[in-house]
Amino acid sequence: MLHKLPALLRRRLSVSQRFGLLSFFCVLAITVLVCVASSAVLRRQLIVHDGAVIADLASRLFTSSVPADFFAVPSGAPPAGAERLREFARSEQVVRFMVYDTDGWVLWSDDPSLTDHHFGENTKAAAALHGEVIAEISHPAEEGHYSTLRGFPRLEEVYIPVRYQSSGPIVGVIELYRAPATLFAVLDHGVVVVWVLGGIAGAILYLTLVSVAWNCYRTQIRLEGELYEARVLYETTARFGELMDGDALLTAIVEGAVSLTRASYGGTGFPDGDDMVMHRLVAPEQRRVVRLKMAECLAGLSFTSGAPQVANDAAQDPRVNRASARSLGVRNLACVPLQHRGRVIGVLFVGNKEVGPFTEQDVVRLRAFAHHAAVALENARLLRETRNTKEYLENLIASSVDAIVTVDQLGRITFVSKGGQRMFGYDDGELIGRPVRALWACGSRDFRTFRTRLVRAGRVENYETELTMGTGARLVVNISASFLSGAAGEVSDVLAVVKDVTSLRRLHEQIVRSERLAAAGLLAAGVAHEVGNPLTCISSLAQFLMARASDPAMREGLENIEVHVDRISRIVQDLTRLTRPAPATLREASVGNLVDTAVNLARHNPAVRRMKMDSAVDPALPAVRVAPDHLVQVFLNLILNAADSGGHLTIRAVRTGGAIRVIFDDTGCGMTAEEMRRLFDPFHSTKDNETHLGLGLFVSHEIVMQHGGELLVESQPGVGSTVTVVLPMERLPSVSEELV
Repeated sequence: MLHKLPALLRRRLSVSQRFGLLSFFCVLAITVLVCVASSAVLRRQLIVHDGAVIADLASRLFTSSVPADFFAVPSGAPPAGAERLREFARSEQVVRFMVYDTDGWVLWSDDPSLTDHHFGENTKAAAALHGEVIAEISHPAEEGHYSTLRGFPRLEEVYIPVRYQSSGPIVGVIELYRAPATLFAVLDHGVVVVWVLGGIAGAILYLTLVSVAWNCYRTQIRLEGELYEARVLYETTARFGELMDGDALLTAIVEGAVSLTRASYGGTGFPDGDDMVMHRLVAPEQRRVVRLKMAECLAGLSFTSGAPQVANDAAQDPRVNRASARSLGVRNLACVPLQHRGRVIGVLFVGNKEVGPFTEQDVVRLRAFAHHAAVALENARLLRETRNTKEYLENLIASSVDAIVTVDQLGRITFVSKGGQRMFGYDDGELIGRPVRALWACGSRDFRTFRTRLVRAGRVENYETELTMGTGARLVVNISASFLSGAAGEVSDVLAVVKDVTSLRRLHEQIVRSERLAAAGLLAAGVAHEVGNPLTCISSLAQFLMARASDPAMREGLENIEVHVDRISRIVQDLTRLTRPAPATLREASVGNLVDTAVNLARHNPAVRRMKMDSAVDPALPAVRVAPDHLVQVFLNLILNAADSGGHLTIRAVRTGGAIRVIFDDTGCGMTAEEMRRLFDPFHSTKDNETHLGLGLFVSHEIVMQHGGELLVESQPGVGSTVTVVLPMERLPSVSEELV
């Protein structure tokens, strides 16, 4: 059982209690040891002192009263001076007196029966023969002394060395037993004093240790409380960063406040007009909402004053809504404001403390906790607003038809909006990391111009250029760009808003073409009216004179007149057809047949016969609804233009998506950028030949546009040209049955 006592004490007693109990036994043991040691030292010192006094008296006795030959008397003879020794032995305190010689024989004793006896080895007498005075307390009953001494409970036993003539060699030893009552009384009183003082000192030491232990206990309780508060504060505030949901965050705040103050319940209150809406939480599954007037509740007072409010007797406190307190079972209540940057946003309250009333320390802890809670609530609100703003901006950017693009300082694309992905024809993330220069279709010079304007002015507005789509096609765009600044004001990226103006460009070109057609129409009307009749007259006169002329030179001149009149007539006819084309009916036709017809017609031209020409048309191509004669005219014009530029011509027809592409690819001389810019202008020709009016491509372009298609041209000087006729498989609704 005893071996289980330490474990039992550890299990049943607190650290402070175990310390107090252990301190008591330790102080008791130390006190006993000190008192025992002190008593022994006191006895020793008094006995030694008294022995020294007795030794001095005995030495003077032998020097003054005992003759020098006392130790030389033969055995059995009465020593000289024996009478003086008897007088000393009969003194009040002497119980036994004996004189030994150096061999341990008793020369004289107050008990004659002991004379001439030898008591064997005596260590004390031997020590005295070496010059030491031996004095100590003896207990005859316990140590087996002579029967005459056993009646004394204790005696002073003294061994005194005797020197020859006081300074000579040691010639014997005096053994003296005394019963000094005064000395023993002093010893007893001294021991009592030692034990009393030891007890007092031990008590003082123990009380000191108990005081230290009590202070340590109080410090331990305080530190445990502070540690508990710090742990609750840390664990709760650590959860604040994870809980951004409003209800979950409020629940965590209330649970932390309840744990911190050791209350039974808690809650939060927020203003709603003149009311205070109290969200009372007893447990995670027990929530109750109470609406009270701001001026009639403790939480409202805390909110309006911005100061803590405590009611430890809720039933009698006039600041508390007593009816609500009774119905909710509120004994005591503490409210602190939730403040953020000097603004009160709500109230945190706890009630029904488990033990005792709410103290000032509870309020201090609750207020510090409320500060962290207010920061967490404000951060949650800001995070919700930030998320809402972010979602709004993301939806705004994603819904934008225009492309929103950001480019870093190295010229790499870092972001493209959904509208930009649709505009450029790329998948999500496919453009990220690519250099923006790769999309620039108008060359390095145009890109440098754009970049220079941006760097100089810090922004560029409505810069029109062309970008390359994912399909390889060009896109006419309008770019507005500016620099994005970082938090420190440094330039980080470039933000660009790209608007697709391809349709606007086409509309503009159509307007320009319409204006040119109007001008050509006016010109054609004027020429037809002003030149037609004179040409008829000149032609008739030339034919009349040529029929009558016999001079060959005259006939040659008249023939030249006829040729030039015919040329002028063709010009007038072309102008007339340009503004008032003949009605044409749309019908289903095979693109391959139309290409073959144009090729066969073109082979009558000498330049075409000299040119190498290949035709590869997919026979499985579906038929399209077109004006066949007009398309044959377009294909024929393109073949003749390729023949004039020289090289090898390859004609292909393929289906791509919802359109059919007829591609005329030659390896002729090609065209410059300036020639490409004016390619579809009327009366503009790239050939230095007076027989070319510059209307072929213009008319061909108009015919293709009337079919709802496109006429695309790519060319490089010295390399060749590629002309593509794009015909939609389903005719646009705006196209008339008669091409105008």
